[in-house]
Amino acid sequence: MSIVSFDLEGDFAAFRDPSVTTNQTVTAIPSKSALIGLLGALLGVKRSNTFDDLYSDGYLDLLEHTAIGIQVNNQIDKFTFFTNHRSLKEDKTKPYKTELLINPKYTIYVKSTNEVNQNLLSRLKDNQFMFSPMLGHAYCPARIPRFREILGAEKVEPTGLFVSTVILDEAMESRDGNSGVNFSLSDLSVKVIVERHLHHYINYGVLKRVVLRHYIPVPENGKNSTLLLEEYNSILSLANFYSVEGSEQALCLF
Repeated sequence: MSIVSFDLEGDFAAFRDPSVTTNQTVTAIPSKSALIGLLGALLGVKRSNTFDDLYSDGYLDLLEHTAIGIQVNNQIDKFTFFTNHRSLKEDKTKPYKTELLINPKYTIYVKSTNEVNQNLLSRLKDNQFMFSPMLGHAYCPARIPRFREILGAEKVEPTGLFVSTVILDEAMESRDGNSGVNFSLSDLSVKVIVERHLHHYINYGVLKRVVLRHYIPVPENGKNSTLLLEEYNSILSLANFYSVEGSEQALCLF
């Protein structure tokens, strides 16, 4: 089984939280749909040009057949600033909050069809992309300094695995307040951020949307944070775990 990985970084990133409309709050990681959009930019998958049909067939096909993994490679730093916007309701201005991630660095893992994987590898090797990759906004250009193909990855059961990639929690809080992920920290210096993202996926040919928790191990003191998975409930069958030869840590791809 082939998995393509590449480092993704930039001076700034602006992955917006769509549930917040009064200011521009950003998240520590991109959502899966944002990364599918970035892959579409690299590969030349065009977006829809109409409001009636927001997602093109090419985007939906890429979303359906692609699993992604995210590893955060540095500490999460944000810069906040305010601008004055003219109110549409009253004759006055009001402050508008904007956030940016500073110097974000990730490793992205991609498991898709053989055609997509080989096309992605070819474009990464030649450093030739159909559209410029961005980190959430046009003023946040992305850099891809390194890439590699991981061969021989095997699907494994998650219990007892050490994981440093983002872990998707498939338990929906609106139905059950309990988490579908039980883990312990590898040591006391480990830092974990919990974010809720609008997660898009295809179920029997139908686009589904659900808000799910993401557990994000964040590097501390120059070392990647590692979690020991004690239990994982694959309620929606969205995530799979893979072992990689030569590595003591497994990958969570969703």
